[in-house]
Amino acid sequence: MSRIDIVKESLQFQQLLHENSSTAILRDEYLIPDTHPDVQAILSVEARPLITSKEIIGSKVVIEGRLEYNALYIPRDDNMVVNSVIYNEKFTNSLDLGEDEHKIVCEVDCKVEHIDAKIMNERKIAIEGVVGLNWEVYKSTEFDFVKNIEASEGVEVLKQTESINRLVANKETELIGKSMLRVGMDKPQIGKILKSSMRLHKREAKIGEDKVYLGCYCKLNILYLGDETNEIISLEDDVYISKEEEVVGISIDMIPSVTYEIKNSDIAIEEDDLGESRIINSEFLIGAKIKVFSDENIDIIKDAYSPKFPIELRKDSYEIGAILGTQTNDSIIKDNIYLKEGDIKPERIIAASGNLIITDKKISDDRITIEGIIRANIMYRAADEEVGFSEVSADIPFTSIIDMLGAKEGMKSIVKSSLENEEASLEANTIAFKGTISITATVFYEKAKEFISDVMELEGEPPKKNASITIYIVGNDDTLWNLAKKYNCTVEELINMNQIENPDNIAVGEKLIIPGRAVFN
Repeated sequence: MSRIDIVKESLQFQQLLHENSSTAILRDEYLIPDTHPDVQAILSVEARPLITSKEIIGSKVVIEGRLEYNALYIPRDDNMVVNSVIYNEKFTNSLDLGEDEHKIVCEVDCKVEHIDAKIMNERKIAIEGVVGLNWEVYKSTEFDFVKNIEASEGVEVLKQTESINRLVANKETELIGKSMLRVGMDKPQIGKILKSSMRLHKREAKIGEDKVYLGCYCKLNILYLGDETNEIISLEDDVYISKEEEVVGISIDMIPSVTYEIKNSDIAIEEDDLGESRIINSEFLIGAKIKVFSDENIDIIKDAYSPKFPIELRKDSYEIGAILGTQTNDSIIKDNIYLKEGDIKPERIIAASGNLIITDKKISDDRITIEGIIRANIMYRAADEEVGFSEVSADIPFTSIIDMLGAKEGMKSIVKSSLENEEASLEANTIAFKGTISITATVFYEKAKEFISDVMELEGEPPKKNASITIYIVGNDDTLWNLAKKYNCTVEELINMNQIENPDNIAVGEKLIIPGRAVFN
């Protein structure tokens, strides 16, 4: 009959293995629908990417996505100053993980890095887009370790406290947002919506007992062509969306990590009480991916032995992924866009938009340095009435530094960025651009840890103690635990026999009495 019982506990964690980046190049020609006028000049083209599916097949992860193009153009029709057309294009991409499916978790997001359009003929345009994909590859590990040993007779156990970031929860949910914009009587009623865009900002997540409080703002920008006018009107709404999501097992002292993404949107024009088209109703669906980590201290068994009978410890080593910290830096980026020769002189700014692209990141002592560009697009009313409208684009570089105590070269980081707000104004012979960017960096590192996975009682007798006491001179690496295990006694016996006041501090060169089989009182 075994004289020992073991108590085990399960530990689950995610370790960031590596990041990868790839691009999906989209290039195709599109016909202008029969209901639209011919194209005279392309004013601008924007695109919104969305990943629609993700599947791990063997050692590869395959994603499918959709890119929605919105092209504004100047038509040949004299009765219309600007028109727009929307196209959808599917794309696929894959990443070789180099690992088996059951070991890997892969996250991916995408941003438009480049978009351009040109006229093939009056009924056909060619659009070329480059979508940048950022892949995060995690290894999900779960194992059991021995947390405690219960014995009918003497087993000596050495415990130590370890700091662990345990993955406690991993789930997805959705939030629904709604907006209603009313066009005032000082503006023309809506003839046609030329462009609509949505951007999430001021994202937040707070932890409660068994709950996560989710919230973010969705900024809605609408460009519409006034009915029976040549005016382009810009409208804006900023809607706060929130939700309380039940996540059993989490507590207020845990660490949330939430990513938000606009998954779908629907916009409809409605008439007001006077029968005029002055109401824009929008509904949008936001996906939220929730991860919750515990930052906890757990007691693990570092070593064990028995002076009464022989036992064997099975030990397994793991590379444990740990989170050093997460920090967010918000900053305002300003620059002046100079018009080039051939650019049309602006009279009035209509709308400003842009994409934020991270080009480099570097971890050094106690900081992360992020470099990137804001790809800004400014639409304006031209000073030349015959031209009507025009657009100018520019790449605005920036550098952001995030302080992170304990960060060191060689650690890994995940950087999430967003352009929270943008605005433009005419300044002398330039266009002054101002954008608010938000960058969040999470730093990861690995630490090798050894866990006892099993304890087995062996047949036979334990080693015999010396017949008499031993006088031992303490060396550099000696501890009471090591000496007690070596001479088959207990730490308590060493403390009592040598009248040691501080067991954690024994001096090199100190003489200790090691008890033998015969103990003299």
